Amino acid sequence: MKIANRPRIQYIYYFFILLFLVLASRIVYLQVFRRNFLQHLAQSQYYRLIPLEGRRGKIFDARQRVVATAINTYSIFADPSIIKLPSESARILASNLNLPYKQVYERLRKKKRFVWLKRKVSWLQKEEIRSFKLKGVGFIREGKRFYPQETLASSLLGIVDIDNKGLDGLELFYDDYLRGKNGFARVLQDSNSREVLISPQIIAPKEGADTTLTIDAQVQYWVEYYLEETIKKFGAKEGSVVVMNAANGEIIALANYPFFNPNNLEGYSADSRRNRAVCDMFEPGSVFKMVTLVAAVESNKFSDTSTIFCENGKFKIPGSTLHDWRPYGVLTFKEVFKKSSNIGVAKIANSLGKSAIYRNIKRLGFGEKTGIDLPGEVPGKVKPLKNWSNTSGYIMPIGQEVGVNLIQLVRAFAVVANGGYLVKPHVVKSINSDFFLKNTLIEQRRVVSAPVAQRAKEILIAVVDDGTGALARVEGLRIGGKTGTAQQFDVKSGRYSATDYRASFIGFVSSIEPPIVIGVTVKEPRKSHFGGVVAAPLFKKIAEKTVKYLEGEKIFAEQNAYQYN
Repeated sequence: MKIANRPRIQYIYYFFILLFLVLASRIVYLQVFRRNFLQHLAQSQYYRLIPLEGRRGKIFDARQRVVATAINTYSIFADPSIIKLPSESARILASNLNLPYKQVYERLRKKKRFVWLKRKVSWLQKEEIRSFKLKGVGFIREGKRFYPQETLASSLLGIVDIDNKGLDGLELFYDDYLRGKNGFARVLQDSNSREVLISPQIIAPKEGADTTLTIDAQVQYWVEYYLEETIKKFGAKEGSVVVMNAANGEIIALANYPFFNPNNLEGYSADSRRNRAVCDMFEPGSVFKMVTLVAAVESNKFSDTSTIFCENGKFKIPGSTLHDWRPYGVLTFKEVFKKSSNIGVAKIANSLGKSAIYRNIKRLGFGEKTGIDLPGEVPGKVKPLKNWSNTSGYIMPIGQEVGVNLIQLVRAFAVVANGGYLVKPHVVKSINSDFFLKNTLIEQRRVVSAPVAQRAKEILIAVVDDGTGALARVEGLRIGGKTGTAQQFDVKSGRYSATDYRASFIGFVSSIEPPIVIGVTVKEPRKSHFGGVVAAPLFKKIAEKTVKYLEGEKIFAEQNAYQYN
């Protein structure tokens, strides 16, 4: 019996040995070859990674006033894998977060460990959701971009998206510096899914760099106040103003109407957020006559008393007829610009030749971007000399057949104000973080000799003293500039509109150091359309306030420096 059972016992013995080897092999396989997979699988059941947002850098004005910062908000997320009653949870969440039920329900049904429910809610909303004690629903503190001055400089500053990424304006242009670097936290839930904890394993986020602007919030406020006042007074469609330090290109203020509030974009179109001073191209009209003035002064062909016959207000040119806003007979060279005679300027330009005019248009920076540190700048439009028609040599010098933006005009007038240098406009003075400091370099190059700039300046001052720019005059200040009244081109009809105009005034204050340039343009004013009536008084109000403020700050700084020493 024992002998008969021996083979069977051996078979059982071999079976167990084989089973042991199979199990051992399986264990070795799982422990050695599938170890990483199983660890990841186990961790995925208890851990998930949640991004921790790096706070966006602050933006300060030139005097360290905060114009953009971050405030704390809360974002609500869910882990669908541990939500047992998604329909009930969705009903509660949708009702209290003002979200569509279907949207919330679909998110809670996803086969994911992490879904956003709503971003950037208030502390009160967060606490309200917390009170329901919903399993699988958690909260993360996040930063939200906040503009304490609301509409102030909104088109310049721009906006950010829900993830605090720059979308427009300075926020977009300097996004790489301003945006913080995200970190991550491992979120741990217990075995019964009763709570969610943040484990010590955290990759800390890094804050973005802070940015200091050349913009002065006080001057910006006055500019916006008076711009809106003018727009409403004359029933205009829109307008822009730029105030710039003529010596170094620092933009002191830049405003576009209509304004918008970047803290709440509801009801504002993309068009209303456009930075018109940089992104809009238009025919400048008579302000462009300063190009011919500079060219004529440099040629030395005309003295101030040289005479030009202005054809009594009507002058036939190739392909068209020029008119003056008043009929003039004989005017001196200086009077042609003081009275803004189209015919006189066209005759002066024709005597200089197309090449001289084209050369001065280009060297004063027209037809190319200024390089301002804001997105969307248009280069303008200047036809190559070979494409000029017989008419072009007469009408381009008076501001037709050419496209410019306001920044270009301000920069060109700065050449006259600062003694002949073409500067690069900029809105950021410095960028700094814990790791670096970057100051904006001043860029300038001489394009006009000092004597030419000085004589052109004196003639433009005469335009304000007793010419078409008289309403820009400020008692006690030396102000020069040029008015512009440009008919708007109607694309539909293919001709200039008889009712739509752009009123402009570009001028400078030379009695302060450094001089400042102020450019004003108002689109489609209704109650009057003349640059000298609409834009020049706006220039005056801004110049009065700005000079008094800047001079006061300068005196205050000098007194403090004296006391310190």
